[in-house]
Formats: sequence, C-alpha cells, structure tokens
Amino acid sequence: MSAQKIKEAALRSFAQYGFEGASLAVIADETGLKKQSIYAHFEGKDDLFLQTLKSAAEKELHKLEVFLQSHFEEPLHDFLYKVLLNYIDRYRNDCNMKFWLRVSFFPPSHLHHTVIDYVNKHIAKVDLLFFDRFLKAVETNEVRYQDIESMTMAFSSLIDSICVELVYGSKERTEKKLEASWRIYWNGIADNFS
Repeated sequence: MSAQKIKEAALRSFAQYGFEGASLAVIADETGLKKQSIYAHFEGKDDLFLQTLKSAAEKELHKLEVFLQSHFEEPLHDFLYKVLLNYIDRYRNDCNMKFWLRVSFFPPSHLHHTVIDYVNKHIAKVDLLFFDRFLKAVETNEVRYQDIESMTMAFSSLIDSICVELVYGSKERTEKKLEASWRIYWNGIADNFS
C-alpha cells in the first residue's frame, strides 16, 4: 500500500470529519491496513495531515491553472463568471476541494499557524494567475477600470465570499450571494465606478 493511497483515504476522512474527527484506525481500515502500518509512511496523524494538505494544495493549484488556461481567451466577463461557477461545482463534487476549504476555515488549533501560512502562500499564487488575465483585459480595453492589483484583490475577495457560503451556507444562499456580488463587481470594473 503506497503512501499515496493512504493520503487519498485521509483526504476523504479529513474532508468529512475534520482533523479532530478523522481517525487513523478508520483511515487504515479503508485502505486495508492495520493502523500501525500507517507509521511506515508517516510519523503520525499530524504528518499525514500536513502531507495531505500539501498534496491537496498542489492539486487545487493545478486544477485551477488548467481551467484558467482553457478559458483564458474568452471574454473577461465569461472567464471570471465561469471561475466562480467552477468553485461551486467543484465544492459539490470534488473531495479535494471540500478538504481544502474545510482546512482553510477550520485548521487544527495546534497546526493553525502552519496551515494558515500554507493557505496564504497558496492564495498568493492563485492571485498571480488572475493578475495575468486582468493585465490582458486592461491592455485590450475589455474593462475601463485600470487598477489591475485592485481588480485582482477584489476578485479574490469575491472568491473568498463564495467559499465562505459554500462551507457555512446553503446552495440557495450561495447562488443568491453569487448573483448579487457578481453583478456589482462586474459593473464596477466594466464601467469604472470609482
């Protein structure tokens, strides 16, 4: 049994139960191992959790890069809106995304600083991906608003807002919040209300 299979089982368990509720015995059972066998690959639950976090972050960044590249040439309005819908869809259908958001909002208290540092570095990488598309939008006059950094940070905040609703709210509330915030955000950058 590879460390990767153990991390996949851990991902599902941490996504569903959080750090505190996840059990090494259950993770081992799911992989067909004895609990002691996990220690051949990981120092303990903390190590398994942090390695799972690292893998999840890498997957999230890769999935976003692929998605953004495949839609990069679309009009900015469509590009950005599809990004938001993609977050919602992946949260509903992708265990990796559920794990990532759960950890971002509910890090284990004893690993809080390590997790939040990792999350913040990940967000900075994501913001850079969007910066490139906003730069193109300004260069091609897709938007009247010219402050690329502010557009990027505001869009990052919009993603954060949707992610909070995904974790804490209902499907209906998430969709309602998306529609309201998206319309105001888009009108702000497209029409340069400043």
